[in-house]
Amino acid sequence: MDPNRKLTFRQEESTIGHLLRKKLNIVYLPERVVKKYAAIVQQDIPETKIGLLDLLKIYPVKDAAQFQEVVSVLEPTAPRLYSIASSPEAHSGEIHLTVTRDSFSVNGETKHGLCSDLLSQLSPDQPVDFYIHKNLQFRLPSEEKDVIMIGPGTGIAPFRSFLAHRDSQGASGRNWLFFGDQHFTTDFLYQTDLQNWMDTGVLTRLNTAFSRDQKEKVYVQHRMEREAAELYRWLEDGAYVYVCGAKEPMSVDVERTLLNIIQQEGQKSQTQAQAWLDELKEAGRYVKDVY
Repeated sequence: MDPNRKLTFRQEESTIGHLLRKKLNIVYLPERVVKKYAAIVQQDIPETKIGLLDLLKIYPVKDAAQFQEVVSVLEPTAPRLYSIASSPEAHSGEIHLTVTRDSFSVNGETKHGLCSDLLSQLSPDQPVDFYIHKNLQFRLPSEEKDVIMIGPGTGIAPFRSFLAHRDSQGASGRNWLFFGDQHFTTDFLYQTDLQNWMDTGVLTRLNTAFSRDQKEKVYVQHRMEREAAELYRWLEDGAYVYVCGAKEPMSVDVERTLLNIIQQEGQKSQTQAQAWLDELKEAGRYVKDVY
C-alpha cells in the first residue's frame, strides 16, 4: 500500500505509514487482535502473542483492501509508565529515569521490551514523546515525618527522587532505604548517590540485599526481618512506608514480612496485625507503586 494513503483511525486522519511507524502496536499483538486478524484472513490461527510481521508472513492477506481492514483492527501502542528518579529542586530542567532493558523468550527467540529497547538505543539529544502521569498517592509526607522506602531493582527510582528532594529541602525527617538486586558489583544502582547521602546524614539507614552474591538467596524482606525491632519502632513513631518495584513476588513478600513484624514486635494476633496495617493504608502511611 502507498504509505502516504490517508486513513481515519479513531477520529484522527493520518497516513498509513505514520500509523504503522508511530501510533499502532505492531510488535506484540494481544490475543484479541490476533483473533480479529484470523477472522479477516479467514484462517485458523492459534491464540498466541505474535507480531504483525510474522502474522503477515505465515497467514498473508490477499490484497491491499484486506490489509487496510487489518490496520483498522490494530490498537494504539500502550504508554509505558516509569517512575521519575529525579527531583525538580535538585535536577532543574531534567527528568531522570531508571530503566532495565526487558528481555524475554518467545518460541525460543530472544525478544526485547518495546519501550525499554527503544530507550536503550536513543542517541544523545534525540527527541522522544512523553507525558507526565500524576500519582497523587505516592508522594512524600511533610518534611519532619520519617520515611521507610523499600525499592529493589528499578523500584529505587522514586526513592532517589525522594532523597534528592529531602536533601535539597533540608528536611528534618529520618530516611531509611531497603534496596536489593542480584550482584553488588554490577547492580548497586545509584551507589555513589546513596553513599554520599549516608555520609551527609540525609539517609539515616541503608540496608542492602544482593541475592546472588552468596549461596543462599537474600532479599529485602530478609533484611527487614533482621531489623524487625527498629522497623517497628519507626512505625510506632509515625513513619510512612513506601514500596516500589515488582508486584509479584516482591511486594507480596514484603507485605507478608511487614505483617509478621507488626504481629511479632507489637505482640498482636494475626487479625490485629492486619487491622493495624489496614489503618496505616487508610492514613496514607503505607503506599505501594508496583508493576
